[in-house]
Amino acid sequence: MPATPERGIKITQFPIPRTVKNGLVENLRDEIIRGGIAPGQRLRLEEIAARFDVSTMPVREALRDLEAEGLVTNFPHRGAVVTCLSADDLKDIYDVRTTLETIATRLAVPNMTEETLAELRSVVEQIDTCLGDVVTLVKLNHEFHSTLYAASGRRHLCELIRILRHRTQHYLHAYIDDLGGMPHAQSEHRTILEACRRGDVEQAASIIHDHVAQVGHAIIAYVRQHDETEARI
Repeated sequence: MPATPERGIKITQFPIPRTVKNGLVENLRDEIIRGGIAPGQRLRLEEIAARFDVSTMPVREALRDLEAEGLVTNFPHRGAVVTCLSADDLKDIYDVRTTLETIATRLAVPNMTEETLAELRSVVEQIDTCLGDVVTLVKLNHEFHSTLYAASGRRHLCELIRILRHRTQHYLHAYIDDLGGMPHAQSEHRTILEACRRGDVEQAASIIHDHVAQVGHAIIAYVRQHDETEARI
């Protein structure tokens, strides 16, 4: 069993060296989240390699990493595509997320520290400065929620939430850009933060439940309408 750090000792986190593969993962992920590469679109090894002036090996490795995140799906004999989720897929994921994230909030609020509250406040303030940058907003939004849930101390619960949140992150640009939902979400972030500051478990959990569910409902309706329009063409 690894030794547990003494309480009060700050563990320094060193940055992971940036490799060609890591750079490709970051660039492709950002483009998928931004909507520049749409769900269902093919990701051709040779085209990506030529575009970034690299061999196909790091591209293949990068696509495997993105597949592990849920952003890419690899089909035998067909290659990789950006993961395409149906409205039913999204409903399934958001229903589970709503339940898990509500549980995590109930467990987290009693463990709130001044340090965690300060971290959450800092993220909210950063979101205010980049409302036009979809990729940064998605990352900061994830940071807000993951910081909140981490206070629960439930490692496996937080990991399940992280996996499910990553599976839907490339659909958030629709909510942010096309539906203009970020100002409302940001208002709810502030209300969640205030409930956490007061130690109001039930209000924080209730707001999180509605917050996640409402975003899910908006994205599901958007995808369903898009799919119906495509079917008529």
